[in-house]
Amino acid sequence: MPPDTLVVDASKVRLVCEITSSNPANDRVYKMHFYAAAGIPWYLLVDPDPVTLSLYRLKRGHYFEHATAKPGETLTLTEPVAAGLDTAALDA
Repeated sequence: MPPDTLVVDASKVRLVCEITSSNPANDRVYKMHFYAAAGIPWYLLVDPDPVTLSLYRLKRGHYFEHATAKPGETLTLTEPVAAGLDTAALDA
């Protein structure tokens, strides 16, 4: 299937979470671009080594960093869901 083929109705997706792989540039650039083009308002990027969380918000067709949590910190989300993500708990 070509990479630009729509698989799900992205208009229903409020937040997408991506865990960086062995090719983090693919996650930070390529995938982020397609999620933005699909209009998904929030993008959470998890870097597992060390656990770092970066939350991005879609504005004018591009993602801008909204909040981050470094190792030992908690990322508090109020949109699109209320949640607290503790990097120490994710590193266990």
